[in-house]
Amino acid sequence: MSWVAGLALATTVGVLLHYALDELLDDGLQESAEVLYGLLSQNSDHIARQRGMLPAPSHEEGLVWQLVGNDGRMWLRSHRAPGTPLTPHTAAGFSNAPLWRIYSMPLPDGTALLHVAQSADHRHHAQLWTVGGSLGLSLLVGCLAVLWLKVRVSTEMQPLHNLSAVVRSFDPLRPDATLPAAARAELLPLVSALNDLAERLRARVAHERAFAAHAAHALRTPLAGIDMQLAVAQREAPASMQARLNQTREAAARLRRVTTALISLFRAGGQMNWQAVQLKALVDTLPVRGVHVSVLGEDTLWCDPDLLSAALLNLFDNAARHHASHLQVKVTGHDPIQQISVSDNGEGLSAERLAAVQHALQTGQSEDVLGLGLTLVDLVARNHGGQVSLASGAGGAGCCVTLTLSRQPRASRT
Repeated sequence: MSWVAGLALATTVGVLLHYALDELLDDGLQESAEVLYGLLSQNSDHIARQRGMLPAPSHEEGLVWQLVGNDGRMWLRSHRAPGTPLTPHTAAGFSNAPLWRIYSMPLPDGTALLHVAQSADHRHHAQLWTVGGSLGLSLLVGCLAVLWLKVRVSTEMQPLHNLSAVVRSFDPLRPDATLPAAARAELLPLVSALNDLAERLRARVAHERAFAAHAAHALRTPLAGIDMQLAVAQREAPASMQARLNQTREAAARLRRVTTALISLFRAGGQMNWQAVQLKALVDTLPVRGVHVSVLGEDTLWCDPDLLSAALLNLFDNAARHHASHLQVKVTGHDPIQQISVSDNGEGLSAERLAAVQHALQTGQSEDVLGLGLTLVDLVARNHGGQVSLASGAGGAGCCVTLTLSRQPRASRT
């Protein structure tokens, strides 16, 4: 749009310059004719005896002139003027002829007519240079102004860009994390507001972590007691009650694992217990029920083993509840990014449900789409600096959940 406006402005300026220069050239032509008229009027007797071209050395003439008698015969003319009258018109004033712009004036005694003319090529050349030069200079000045404005805007915006880069790497949950002092006075309120927001966010998260940890600890002991009582009841109950009691014990065990995951996730300070872990060895320690788990890949993972165990247990439980009989866990990728894919042969998810869950994981807006299990898995992945993604299994059967782990403390490695 700016280019269209600039083109329209340049066209308008060009047209105005064309007409203004045309007026100036006509004024110059008329003034030249008036000066020459005065000179010829003072020497009318001498002129009456002269005929032909006025003697003069060869030279370039911007203007030419002719003195033509009333009978149409040429009296005098300038060096470059044609030998025939420039125009048949005898009236005073401006007129046009092929290749010429003419101004005519009769002599005082009325015996002859003075024609002063300028060639069309000369006028066009002057207009071209004037209009083209003006537009070119205007374009150059405009380009320099745009360049200067760009540099000034870039300079003025640099502190904001620097602040944006700092904010992108700013971790508000890190203890005593604050943004550096603003480089410009205009940014002081923004930096102050961001620091205040980070402080309130740390307080809110600390409160939620403390609540979740206390709640998980408070639930773990009653759940252990419930499982013990269910085990006793299962030994004493008749065969007809064994299936229901077994389902109840499995539900209690799952709730206990979720509680353990919450304790690991919201332990004091929320510090990660980074360790080098062999995935197969970790999976072998998990209490997996109802499904067969195979592990591919022997890559060492840098992770928090407690959090990763909680995430995998929730994925295994979800697969079992969706009637999966086999799970395949695979490690791919290399330092600093590694992926753990958990594929099952269960019922899978419909395309609509899969899209909704994937959108909730990407945006962090669950809107009751994610269950408790996937929510915990997502939190574990985010604590490892990664994310969770879902896809349909091979051939459209089952489901594949991928955890990306990308945060690895090098200082703790040996």
